[in-house]
Amino acid sequence: MTIDPRVSFYLSISLAVLGFLGGAGAQFTDLGLSPGEVKAILAGDALIVGVGNAINAVLAAIPSAPGQTKGFYLGPKEPPKP
Repeated sequence: MTIDPRVSFYLSISLAVLGFLGGAGAQFTDLGLSPGEVKAILAGDALIVGVGNAINAVLAAIPSAPGQTKGFYLGPKEPPKP
């Protein structure tokens, strides 16, 4: 399975925004949230960013050219010749 580079780009941008919000998470305490709630929000944000980046990296690394898929374990396989 390969993805369009534009999808990978938009996913990277959205993950960067989520990462920025996580980095600025100290400001969430000004919204009236307890420290435990802020901690849960930041942990969820870090989990989403980490998993999203890992998935995006794997999907973007899969070659889409037919001759280059033999060496990549997750890439599309060429059908067997009869």
